[in-house]
Amino acid sequence: MEWYQTVLIAILVISIIAAIVIYIFRKMIFNWIIVTILGLYIASPLDIIPDFLPIIGWSDDIIAFVLMIGFIYRGIKMRIKKNDVKFSKVR
Repeated sequence: MEWYQTVLIAILVISIIAAIVIYIFRKMIFNWIIVTILGLYIASPLDIIPDFLPIIGWSDDIIAFVLMIGFIYRGIKMRIKKNDVKFSKVR
């Protein structure tokens, strides 16, 4: 077997494992991806509405921050719910 065939097989196996992990944790991964995107939007100097407009310019950042907090809360709530189910099976 040539070296490039071994590399292709390794890439295929890693891709399959990554797809399985993403499928299993898809809801939590989605939450944290959205939180990351919103955090980057808040931190970036580029905005939909420029920040030099006093109140209107900050409104998109405030909305993004509120959405980010909501997704963080949802992710923590899902983790707690998952842990409660695990503990209830032990009892």
